[in-house]
Amino acid sequence: MKRILIAAAFLGLSIHGFAHHSFQAEYDQSKPLKLVGKLTRVVLENPHEWIYLDAKNEQGKIVNWALETPSPIVAQRNGFDRDIYQALLDSGEEVTVTAYAARDGSKHAWAGGLTRADGRTVTPLGAIPVPTLPNVPPSVGIPNPKL
Repeated sequence: MKRILIAAAFLGLSIHGFAHHSFQAEYDQSKPLKLVGKLTRVVLENPHEWIYLDAKNEQGKIVNWALETPSPIVAQRNGFDRDIYQALLDSGEEVTVTAYAARDGSKHAWAGGLTRADGRTVTPLGAIPVPTLPNVPPSVGIPNPKL
């Protein structure tokens, strides 16, 4: 019986490990994006929220981007909540999103920040995760000041 409980505990721990992905494995920090467009959809769920943005590419064609953001609680701590999302969706306001491209070349990215049309309201959505080094406290990420 004891062996079954130990095996079940290890299985539970391993499933949690597969559930999360590494920023560096999925996104390319050396490929920052600046997307300008209108929100078309917002998915508020754990473990990450998703916002969808119609933005023009270099040829002027509208492309829908899927932008991953941190969990809803992190977005709320950064001042970005359901009411702001709804206002942006309802108004059709043009926003600028700074992001980091997916490594696979698809039209999805990690959203680092959102600037509203007035240019004064910048909402940090998420920061770039920083790798944890031995003997250094883990970091939740730092914003990229170049963007």
